[in-house]
Amino acid sequence: MEKNYQNCKLIRNTIDIYLYEMACLFTNLGTDSSPEEVKAAYEKEQEFIDKIAELDENKANSLRSSY
Repeated sequence: MEKNYQNCKLIRNTIDIYLYEMACLFTNLGTDSSPEEVKAAYEKEQEFIDKIAELDENKANSLRSSY
């Protein structure tokens, strides 16, 4: 059986940390944020999704398709 988000606690915890960091990126943006700051947040989000893909490709694909 292949390890993934659903059946491996270590992978799940690691991905959950990445998801938390992704949420923090956008929580810290406000109406006064510059377009460069917003762009940087989206770029960092993609980096986190790429890291998630290394652990569980299906989970990363579900995140990419959500927007």
